[in-house]
Amino acid sequence: MSSQNEIDITLTPEQLTQLDTALSGLEALTQVFPTLSPEEKAGLVKPPETADGWMNGMLIRAQQNLGRLPRDFDPAAVKKDLDLAAVISPFELRLSRVIDRLGNARFLARSDSFAQLLGVRRALKDAGLTGVDDDLDEGLKRFFNRSGKAATTPVPATPAKG
Repeated sequence: MSSQNEIDITLTPEQLTQLDTALSGLEALTQVFPTLSPEEKAGLVKPPETADGWMNGMLIRAQQNLGRLPRDFDPAAVKKDLDLAAVISPFELRLSRVIDRLGNARFLARSDSFAQLLGVRRALKDAGLTGVDDDLDEGLKRFFNRSGKAATTPVPATPAKG
């Protein structure tokens, strides 16, 4: 059996409540932020991550040359958007780190469990227990066929063209 044990954490009910409360607070605070579908995002201009300096410089040039720009150009609106992006950026980075930690913890917990249960499956099959794989979904059937002795369907030979 596998001895994999990469994570050994037990969350107390108090910790779970704190996590839930923190997430509820974040959800409430971010209600004003828009939600975009992948299609909506694809239809918008996507600036490169390195474009901030250029955008700030271009805004300064725009403010210096308002007489040469269309009347509907609103430098205050552009500045407001740039300021919003700048103020949100460090929060997004921190939240990404939290999401990574949660994802890593979930991954490790599932990986440890799966590794242990693969050993259980092998031991039960080696002991001749029937029905061990009766409840496999298609994804698990593919996994076990790929990782063990695969049940293969013969592929007919293709005659050579000549």
